[in-house]
Amino acid sequence: MAYTLLQLIDQVSGELGLSQPTVVIGSTNNQSTQFLALAQRLGKDLVREFEWQRLVKAYVLQTTSGISTIGTITAGSKVITDMGTTTGLEVGNVVTGTGQAPYAEILTIDSSTQVTLNTPVATSTAAVSMTFAKQDYPMPSDFDRMISDTNWDRTNHWRNLGTKTSQEWQWLQGGIISVGPRERYRIYNNRLRIFQALTSVYTFAFEYVSNYWVMSTGATAGDKGAFTADTDTTIFPDDLMLAGLKFYFLKAKKLDYAVELGEFMRTLSYTKAQDVPVPAQSLAPIGMNPLVGPWSVQDGNWPAQ
Repeated sequence: MAYTLLQLIDQVSGELGLSQPTVVIGSTNNQSTQFLALAQRLGKDLVREFEWQRLVKAYVLQTTSGISTIGTITAGSKVITDMGTTTGLEVGNVVTGTGQAPYAEILTIDSSTQVTLNTPVATSTAAVSMTFAKQDYPMPSDFDRMISDTNWDRTNHWRNLGTKTSQEWQWLQGGIISVGPRERYRIYNNRLRIFQALTSVYTFAFEYVSNYWVMSTGATAGDKGAFTADTDTTIFPDDLMLAGLKFYFLKAKKLDYAVELGEFMRTLSYTKAQDVPVPAQSLAPIGMNPLVGPWSVQDGNWPAQ
């Protein structure tokens, strides 16, 4: 059974010849509060250290349909007035239509009949048709980072292109030829931003590393990103947490930690090795990664035409 937070700090304190606490969360004892702070930092550092299988999760999202409406635009103005509706619109939605600048988006929603864009329009027209499309989608609440090459468009059965850098994103929006059949994406303001914003429903999926490394009493997987109770446990092995906490404590105290660092690094290396699945052995050639390959071919018999 995994150590609770209190048991973990009791064990480390005992091994270092320090007094063992009876409570950690809420304690005003300097040693206990320092151990708690170090344990929190150790856990977060371990999350960033490796793609632990126990922290890998899958996320599936669906894009939303575009919203079509009418409105009055005035050349040189960023404001659209006399709109049929603003229901369902969000700040950041991209607008297309007569007179609209490329990739113009909503800056503010002023009322039920008016929005302000981030770019002025080019022409003056009353009751002109326009379509708004959502480009930003929420990430999971426990999202730490996306795992490379896992973001797929399950509707079109191809991989989305990303994560794009700021420079690449501005090239997409400012380049003469930047549009292709596949969607591009980036992580922007802790949301998934899609290029180009879609007006139809598509299903996207990707895998990510969760930052929920702490488990509450009775939990079978991480359900929070920090210790909040003495009875909390972690997804990491006890020996890794013990070795890491001893090393962190001695380093914080500016004491000799060479032995403890060596123990921690050996335990970390062993834990990583145990966590990685053994790859399948194959004599097939390696190196090609075309858009269409064995992974996109249906298993079993093909349906009769």
